[in-house]
Amino acid sequence: MKFVCNKNNILKELSNALDFTSQRNTLAVYANVCLILEGNNLTLKATDQKMSYVSELTVDGLEDGSTTVVCDKFLNIIKNLPDSNIVFEDSEDKIKISPEGTSIEFKLRTIEASAFPSLVFGDESGYFRISQKDFTDMIGQVIFAVSDDESKYAMNGALLEKDGTGLIMVGTDGRRLSYINRQIGTEIPDFPKATIPSRFLNLIKKLSVGEGDFEINVGNNSISLRFGSCTISSSLIKNDFPAYRRVIPENQSKVCIVNINTFSDALKRVSLLVENKFKKIILEFNENKMTVYCDESDIGAGREEIECRYEGEPQRCAMNYTYLLSPLKVMDGEEARIEFSEPGRPFTLKSEPERDYLHVIMPMNLN
Repeated sequence: MKFVCNKNNILKELSNALDFTSQRNTLAVYANVCLILEGNNLTLKATDQKMSYVSELTVDGLEDGSTTVVCDKFLNIIKNLPDSNIVFEDSEDKIKISPEGTSIEFKLRTIEASAFPSLVFGDESGYFRISQKDFTDMIGQVIFAVSDDESKYAMNGALLEKDGTGLIMVGTDGRRLSYINRQIGTEIPDFPKATIPSRFLNLIKKLSVGEGDFEINVGNNSISLRFGSCTISSSLIKNDFPAYRRVIPENQSKVCIVNINTFSDALKRVSLLVENKFKKIILEFNENKMTVYCDESDIGAGREEIECRYEGEPQRCAMNYTYLLSPLKVMDGEEARIEFSEPGRPFTLKSEPERDYLHVIMPMNLN
């Protein structure tokens, strides 16, 4: 195998591929990127057994062939080469890397491409389209609520399910829940409910260019996405996702409407003196004003009063301030709507006016 490629073109593809390799697997080939050259088309493949990546790149092909090379070393070498065209040549068990017009030469050991596992993606008939912006917006509204506690395996990803001509995505860690129902207006084939690992969702956000569409296929055991010259896939989380609809409150009688930036800034300031272990702040609702404060500690205490629209009896509750800040960062518009029935019951955080997402937060004990 021999080809010539511009440094920056292959650098981007290798950087993407690295996220899909595994440095801990006992089989060395899972740390490698597979290179397959046919004419002027170079295909790059990577997998860690759970997630897979395939992309295509146009190069100046000189001799067809295939091999695999350890991805992180390959990437780091190319990163540190001059900006120029690079000649890649595979011979026996090594690949030679030589920038044109220089005396630089690197050689890396390879593993034959036949040792690389075959990659399987979704059936052609099962793909549907959704704009990259819509899908990454959905991920952004729920990803922070996904549990990172490995003992809560069923919550280590976000649920995706069909809803007519729309998609529902939900994330929860047992103390908070984020929900979005995005209508996409195109036909969606039926697919089983899927819990997508949070790591894969973060990679989708990272790889998205924010324009164009994703083509998505959801199967019983895996999800595949196609966009541009890339195809990526991930296995799904098997455990049953919690019955999230039971968690979303109905008919909450108390409503407070507050400016998002004002509320966020107050939370950030008061939280400077909150104990890191519990992250507890207290919200006090009075007519047309909200007081944000923290319990006094050895260091001191913080307190701030902000304007809001609230009518009714004074109420007081305790919250993990990060559970409020995370959704406030991704909410649209200028105002947020806080709904609750009583201080010890779940709170719902929405945009005002209401949009297609909401966030449910369990309060903490006041004492």
